[in-house]
Amino acid sequence: MKNTIEIIKALTGYDLYKYKRRNSSASLRDVVAYDKEMKNQKTGTVFVSKSKGDLSQGKGFVVTSYETLNDNIDQLTHWTPNTFLGGTYYDFSNRIIKGHTKNNLKQINTLGYDIDTKQVDLYGLFLKCDELGMPRPNLILETPKGYQVFFVLDTPFYIHKNYDFKAIRIAERIHSNILHAVEQVVPVDVNCNPFGFFRIPRTDNVIYFNDDFSSTESFINWSIDYEKTKRKSAFNVVYGGKASLDAYTSSDWYKSLLHNKNIDRGHYASSRNNALFTLALANYSDEIPFNDAYDVLDQWNSALNNPLPINQFNRTLDSAYSGRYQGVKREYVDALLETWSTKDVSFKPKQSGWYKFAKPRKDRIRSHNHEWVQDVKDYIKSKTSELKPYFESSYRSIAEELNIPLSSFKKAIKSKIFKIKTVGRGRAARSFFAIKSTIISHAIKSKKQNSTNEQLNIMLSSSPKHVRINQKFTPKEISTHAFYHDTS
Repeated sequence: MKNTIEIIKALTGYDLYKYKRRNSSASLRDVVAYDKEMKNQKTGTVFVSKSKGDLSQGKGFVVTSYETLNDNIDQLTHWTPNTFLGGTYYDFSNRIIKGHTKNNLKQINTLGYDIDTKQVDLYGLFLKCDELGMPRPNLILETPKGYQVFFVLDTPFYIHKNYDFKAIRIAERIHSNILHAVEQVVPVDVNCNPFGFFRIPRTDNVIYFNDDFSSTESFINWSIDYEKTKRKSAFNVVYGGKASLDAYTSSDWYKSLLHNKNIDRGHYASSRNNALFTLALANYSDEIPFNDAYDVLDQWNSALNNPLPINQFNRTLDSAYSGRYQGVKREYVDALLETWSTKDVSFKPKQSGWYKFAKPRKDRIRSHNHEWVQDVKDYIKSKTSELKPYFESSYRSIAEELNIPLSSFKKAIKSKIFKIKTVGRGRAARSFFAIKSTIISHAIKSKKQNSTNEQLNIMLSSSPKHVRINQKFTPKEISTHAFYHDTS
């Protein structure tokens, strides 16, 4: 049973100082030994607040140690789980805090999401994560109006100003992909600041904790694969270097930014560097030759009241034309327009003609793997139920009945949404097939005395260390409500 301060340490990446800088209750010997151990290590800072009302007025406290958090945890409601380089106050007497901005982040340890309703089945979130092959949430907090969900990284994103805050952009991209992936099953707040304030973990709001943290690399790889999956039904059509009528470089938003001389530095996500990168990506997406784009954007940069240095200009343009990026992202364009545009313009995606969509399945000779997966899922679903989640068959029998090549069926059945049990060996072997979501529904319906967390752990063949902090439910309730809340 982990206490809340251990959860807090995990969420912050163990990046705060252990003891108070002054008036610590620890022994002088322990403090001196710890100071010596941490002599060459720079720790981070978090911001906390005592109420939502205080937070709305900018009131709070700057905290640098776990001892301070532990001493005051019962009086705190909100905090920043990601750590900052430091913090101070606009108004010390009124505790108006200063420094909790993205360009002051030290490292990103946690990706947080807000759900503003309790009319939601949280187990669906876990199912969706498994279906998409993405890591599961590590922490769920209950709030007065809903829930907050957190994914914890085993290795933080370290923020470096010298690298133009690239780590923040990567983390934001992963956060955005997770949000769009899970919003199909849970109503996630799309306007929530991923690196801002959230509810602080306390014994009265922690309802689920799993300290089997996923690697940062796995999040990055999943995010890349997810973006590839979203793009698999469309590809760009080359226009021979000429911008079509619906091209980005012919759009009103592009012209509005291109003729703005006031775009300057210091506006994160809306700075002159971001503006240049976005304009360059627009040219790259429209198949504008590099030299032509360079000439146009060099004139734009030169006309700025405060131009980018030539080395930054060249580096940004080279990056946009590197081929590593697929195109312009709406959220970046919207941020730039909101900050700099004086006209009533907005981002519009390319119209028909720019994208060529895949043929309908009936018009193709071959099917895609995700279509085979759906066929197999529909078939198994028709053969099973919540009362009987498994059915017996063979690989060859199912493949023949669905008219799928056996090799394609074996590839499709490897999807993480399926569960297969094999009993026996060789010709005497018997195979049983099921869908994981049906297994979980069966587990919930059966209401066995062991907790739902343990049932899921066994049935989904995973081994996370689940910890139940909230003790307000009876043992019978816990067996069916470990991370599922019945709101009927």
